[in-house]
Amino acid sequence: MGKYVKIAETKDIPRNTMHVFKVGEVEILVVNVEGDMYAFENRCPHMGYSLYYGSLDGEVLTCGFHQAKFNVKTGKSLGAATSEPLKAFRTKIQNASILIDLYMEG
Repeated sequence: MGKYVKIAETKDIPRNTMHVFKVGEVEILVVNVEGDMYAFENRCPHMGYSLYYGSLDGEVLTCGFHQAKFNVKTGKSLGAATSEPLKAFRTKIQNASILIDLYMEG
């Protein structure tokens, strides 16, 4: 726990968009909601589909496969498709760099 790695620059992920990065064997989805960065394993907990192919509406991330919805600020499920939360990574911004703690929460 506490092993942060640089994954991108803040300018690489404009407000209200998301981007996937690969670190080792793990795909990490970084979501920018109004300038706040959140990071998750790029797999829907329902059936493992890539969350990147879903949509982002405010702080709600919707999986493009079965429409499972999640709050990106909390990682919690918002719908009936699954009750499982997203697997989250701690993030911090340092000198315009987005740093991710490779220890996964949830």
